[in-house]
Amino acid sequence: MTTYGIVIEGKYDQAALTQLILKCISDKMEIISRQCYDKDRLIMQFPSFLESFRYEKQGSHVDKALVIRDAHGKDSEKLKERMKIKIANRNYPFKVKFIIIVQELEAWLLADEEAISRVTQSRTGRRVSRINEPLESISQPKKFLYKVLSEARVPYTDVVAQEIARESDLDRIEYRCPSFREFREAVIDC
Repeated sequence: MTTYGIVIEGKYDQAALTQLILKCISDKMEIISRQCYDKDRLIMQFPSFLESFRYEKQGSHVDKALVIRDAHGKDSEKLKERMKIKIANRNYPFKVKFIIIVQELEAWLLADEEAISRVTQSRTGRRVSRINEPLESISQPKKFLYKVLSEARVPYTDVVAQEIARESDLDRIEYRCPSFREFREAVIDC
């Protein structure tokens, strides 16, 4: 069975990104995640988490590691370069891919209003409207998603994030959020 290691910021990321990865890959796979609980701690801690992935699969290494963080208004390429420099002198027996989400994970979740509506309808019977502005230009997509969900009387939790991700159409996310393509390619690339 294929095993991926992911280093992520927090529980919302773990819930949603695990679902999105599973949707990208048709084979059975295991995902081992390491939460850093903060974007700055992720930058500091990810090298040690990558080291832990060497022995995670019954004493063997994972097949691939993804380090995923939100951009939060910063330049994606500079963030990626900074992470690459942190492990420049290290060699891993698995591929390491760096993914920067523009601006936050919730921009991807906002891309499919039908998925959000399926989740809100199952809870309160309410639908949500399509967000017509460019999603990756929203400076705080998490707050925006909170607002959208609260109008449907659904609180935003990690479980709701997971359900939205599970219901989402990956092609729709990629169409509305161009940075999603890089994530999708990193997941599929072997």
